[in-house]
Amino acid sequence: MKKILSLIACLSVLLSMETAAQVNTVEFGKNRVQYQKFNWKYYETENFNSYFSQDGLGLGKYVAQVAELELPSIEEFVEFGLQRRINIVIYNNYDEMQQSNIGLGIDWQNTGGVTKLVNNKMILYFDGNHDNLRRQIRQGIAKVLVDNVLFGDDLGEFAANQALLDLPKWLTDGYVEYAAENWNTTLDDDLRSSMLAGDYKTFYHFAFEKPMLAGHAFWKYIADKYGKSKTTYFLYLARIYRNLNNASNKIAKKKFKKMLQDFMVDVQQQYFKDIRGRRNTPKGQLSVTEEIGKKDFIRFNANPTPKSFSYAVVEFKQGRYQVVLM
Repeated sequence: MKKILSLIACLSVLLSMETAAQVNTVEFGKNRVQYQKFNWKYYETENFNSYFSQDGLGLGKYVAQVAELELPSIEEFVEFGLQRRINIVIYNNYDEMQQSNIGLGIDWQNTGGVTKLVNNKMILYFDGNHDNLRRQIRQGIAKVLVDNVLFGDDLGEFAANQALLDLPKWLTDGYVEYAAENWNTTLDDDLRSSMLAGDYKTFYHFAFEKPMLAGHAFWKYIADKYGKSKTTYFLYLARIYRNLNNASNKIAKKKFKKMLQDFMVDVQQQYFKDIRGRRNTPKGQLSVTEEIGKKDFIRFNANPTPKSFSYAVVEFKQGRYQVVLM
């Protein structure tokens, strides 16, 4: 009897230890140390609640006002209206945002990627660059609208549709980037380098390495080749058919995989054609000599235009650089 009681006691201890271990187990990296307390307040506009903390009233007002200004153009682009008020959580800097426990465990990109979204909350930070802040705001609004288009606004509907509609992350995030930011020289240079380097044999390899650039470039390719109106229509068809092949056949009369193959070929050929069209060496040359003082002089070769025989030089004078047309 004593043996049985001892065995029961041991088992009870082991079970209690196991239970305690399960309760106290915390996944590494999921808790963040907060070095300061955040006293949150909010600024309300028609479509947004802008939450700010210490000395952030001016920033909170600015973000809410910019969001209201940007909302109509993004709604027009996505062809969908905002269904409910968006909460925007704003941190005064990146270090403060790193202390946030909001949305831990959710996969997100905090630099150079889509603005973090948690339960209808946009989480932004100010790095001193207002253009970057505006881009984060546009990303967040576009993400909310795209998620509503694809998965619905109701939480239960969202979960059910997300399970049924399995779209690649680069595709949806790329559309958000495409809606939030116009194609520019920086993106074009990145795409040119990626396509001409020959490192990616397939689009899927490219999208795995650089998902944001690949997604943005894909939607630009659709707009350039099939028309800008076909981008939102393609996304709409993907939701209706729950199949990318059916949507691709409707837009381009080809399967989705073939469309991605055409992207790799067409974009690369476009950049090769651009290189072939450039002159490697200038045709006309002009030797120019300019005396500065008794001993110093400048001598250089200019490349004047054939018709007007004019050229431009950069001049440094009294601490200022300026371009002078000769």
